[in-house]
Amino acid sequence: FAANDVTGKVWVSGVSQKIDGAADGETQAWGADIGANVNVAGFGLTGYYYGGEGLGITALFREGYDAAKKKRDSDGGYVQATYALPTKTKVGVSWGISNLDLADNESGATGTVGGKLVKENEMWTAGIYHPLTKHLNLVAEYNFSRSYNQADQENKNYSGSLGAILFF
Repeated sequence: FAANDVTGKVWVSGVSQKIDGAADGETQAWGADIGANVNVAGFGLTGYYYGGEGLGITALFREGYDAAKKKRDSDGGYVQATYALPTKTKVGVSWGISNLDLADNESGATGTVGGKLVKENEMWTAGIYHPLTKHLNLVAEYNFSRSYNQADQENKNYSGSLGAILFF
């Protein structure tokens, strides 16, 4: 949509997938998401949320079911705020999270390999993006990520990256 100096978009999608070998009554993995983006006067704001059953975490359908073929619920989302400077360089920050619940018959201590199954992934990113041409942007980002497993053990990572994005 576009109205005066305000532009944006809203999106909704879903997925439904039959899973062979799942427990009786648990053969359908599903998910849905919704997001919105609004831009005004160089500022941009994006928000997104998803939820589902049997979707898994990290990759679609990975860890979506336990050993007894019972579904695990998952949800998550992100928010991102950006500002385009007069030089067309864009600066931004974002935060995102993904959660994976245990199936009804699991516990944190006994879930996949003694609780080592991912429970939560969270990430913060700060970045600078500069367009060299219509199709090539230079990128610098700093990231902080944190993961918890079902036994509430924590893993943290700090990283930075420099590179380019080619749009075609």
